[in-house]
Amino acid sequence: MDQHASVDTLLSRAEVPIIDLSHMGTVDVPCKSTVRRVAAQLHRALSEKGLALLVNHGIPEDKIRAVYNAFDKFCDLPEDARNTYRRISPCNHGYVSPGTERFSREHIEEMRHTFNICWLDRKLPEAEVQGFQSVVTSLAQDFQKLATLLLRVLASSLDLQAEYFLHSHSNMFEEGNESCMRLLYYPPLGAPPTPGVTRCGEHADYGTFTLLAQDCEGGLEVQASNHRWSRVGHLPGSILINTGELLASWTNATYPALRHRVVVPEQPKIRSKGRHSIAFFVHPDNNTPITPIQCLMTKAEQPSPNSCSVKNRKSHHAKHNTIYTAYQHLQMRFRETYAS
Repeated sequence: MDQHASVDTLLSRAEVPIIDLSHMGTVDVPCKSTVRRVAAQLHRALSEKGLALLVNHGIPEDKIRAVYNAFDKFCDLPEDARNTYRRISPCNHGYVSPGTERFSREHIEEMRHTFNICWLDRKLPEAEVQGFQSVVTSLAQDFQKLATLLLRVLASSLDLQAEYFLHSHSNMFEEGNESCMRLLYYPPLGAPPTPGVTRCGEHADYGTFTLLAQDCEGGLEVQASNHRWSRVGHLPGSILINTGELLASWTNATYPALRHRVVVPEQPKIRSKGRHSIAFFVHPDNNTPITPIQCLMTKAEQPSPNSCSVKNRKSHHAKHNTIYTAYQHLQMRFRETYAS
């Protein structure tokens, strides 16, 4: 459980859904009965909570720790060496130094080291950190396999064709898709923490959904529909899934985007430890139009009773010229995040 045992969490109150992915099969050979069971659990979790903890997901913990260790070595490099790999807009791949990003609308400095992995075959610090590319590539491929399987489950949860979302997420880690595995290291903060400094400000993720691995340091909080914030808690070996803005748009808010943040541990006299996490942001292919799926719209909005199909994505929003692509949405959000 959460390292900070005195902190009340959703997990300690049994208020976070836990979904067992055992016996799911593969994308090519799924176990249909298990997919249906997981789909029903995922539907309830994402529609009511916006998140769930996935267990028996098939990603070994030692692979996650190996990436934590590799990124630690990168963060120990001199600043000029790290900046050789810095993110250069509009490309999202690369290193982002502490204080560069700001999700919070308040004037708060957000302290974290970040490396966005959008490509597995270019501009990775293999020369400086031996083995970096191999451990990152192996974990990224595992995340991609899990995400692909969950896209099939997601379609089942909405009573859509099995491949509905697979078609629009076919290019992860390739040209034409902005899916990203993000390595995160939050350095230790003083005791008491410096005023005006946090780890990650309040925001919702931009894409379809996010898969998150994290250590036991804690600090992740989510916002409920009543606007109250709650600490999630740590379940060893689990991976958290949470909803993003594009999934909310696609599903006509059936799955609302989850607002979340990472705060500094509350013990005022205890210096915080460094915090590690790895987020896999699952995004549709760049040219995917984002409009509500017709069969998920209300009857009053629905122009026809036709069943959903992969091509059936146009909605009443089209006449208001509000159709946009996944890439346009992402670039708009990046301009806001890096505006400072």
